Amino acid sequence: MTTVNHSSSYNRTYERKVVEDGPRGGIPSAFQGLSNMSSFQPSSSFIMSPHNYHFGSSTSGSFHASDDSFSATLDVGAYAPEDLKVSVVGRHIVIEAKHPEKADELGLIERSFTRKFVLPKNADPESVSSNLSSDGLLTVQVLPPKPKEVSPSRTIPIKIVTGGTPNGTEKKN
Repeated sequence: MTTVNHSSSYNRTYERKVVEDGPRGGIPSAFQGLSNMSSFQPSSSFIMSPHNYHFGSSTSGSFHASDDSFSATLDVGAYAPEDLKVSVVGRHIVIEAKHPEKADELGLIERSFTRKFVLPKNADPESVSSNLSSDGLLTVQVLPPKPKEVSPSRTIPIKIVTGGTPNGTEKKN
C-alpha cells in the first residue's frame, strides 16, 4: 500500500473550495468584519501564555514570549541535526530545516521549512540559545537580561568652599 502526503492535496482542495464557495459579492465582501477588528485588544494572558501551534505540514510546537524573554519548542524529529539552522537576522529568530532531495516510491521529494519569530523588544540578540534533544525537540530560548549590578556604595567627598555660594563662585551685585 502506498502512503501519500494528504496535507498537500488537502491544502489544494481547501484553497479551491474557498474560491468556489466564497462570497459572490465581489471585492467589498472581502472587507466585511474589518470594522470589528479595530476594537480587538488582546489580553495579557493571550500574549503571555504558552501557545501550541502546528508549524506547517509536519512540524508542531509551542512558544512563550514576553517583553524580555522567549522560548519555542518545535518537533523537528523528521530532520537530521545537520539539516537544521537557527540564526538571528535583525530582530528575528529564524529557524530553518531542509532535507536534501531524495528518492522515494513516488519519485523525488524535498522538504523544508522556515519559521521566524520576532525577538522580544528588551532581549539581547546575543543571548539566543538552542538545544536539540535526542527525541527531536528543538528548543530556542532567549533568557531575560540579568539585572544590572548595583555599584557598591561610595562616599562623595564634601568640598569646603569660601565665598558663601555652593559652587565656589563669588556673588556679583
